[in-house]
Amino acid sequence: MSFKSLLVACVLLSGCNGMPAAYLQDPVHDQAFVVHSSGPLPLMLMGSAVQWNEDYAVTVKHVPYLSGSVHQGKGDVQFFRRKAEKAPQWRQFVPGEVLTAVGFNSLYVPIKGQGRALAAMVRLDARDNVLYGTHDGPTAKGMSGGPVFAADGNAVGINVAYLTRGDLQALKRKDLADQPRVSIFMPYSEIAREWRRFEAQQALSATTRLAKAD
Repeated sequence: MSFKSLLVACVLLSGCNGMPAAYLQDPVHDQAFVVHSSGPLPLMLMGSAVQWNEDYAVTVKHVPYLSGSVHQGKGDVQFFRRKAEKAPQWRQFVPGEVLTAVGFNSLYVPIKGQGRALAAMVRLDARDNVLYGTHDGPTAKGMSGGPVFAADGNAVGINVAYLTRGDLQALKRKDLADQPRVSIFMPYSEIAREWRRFEAQQALSATTRLAKAD
């Protein structure tokens, strides 16, 4: 089994790292919400998501056939249409700061796991050249696509997966050798890059339509 296939299996079947804690209500963490697959797999697969701006939200692209999806990135990210009155503030994470991963488990219970951002960045697929952030907090199945918040309430990324010690050994990363497992998130910088790519595609499409109209 390839490392990429192993990663997908971890995400879809095994869940993620450790034992996150349930919570009842929190004005910051309540910005996470549930998403489902549609189309040929209606409601069969679920994940979590968070608002990107007032018109679009963001989640992982391994939640397939997502209603309203407008752009899937090179990495594990997609944007979809969703109106909201407000969205979190976004920024890049800082290694060493406390992060809280938020989302929902398979029973639709809101859960969160807290840890510290690690300095190590990882590539899950060499072909897409996407760098993912790492932290040592717990995450669980269903949280993929949910937000990762810093202590100041700013969103710094979205949950993607976890890597076990065996996965880390396969990567041959000495900087992660002492970690039993790490949680993986797509950081703001990579999400923003995909958003700019989407905006560029939209602008090109608009220009093409105008040219045809002329």
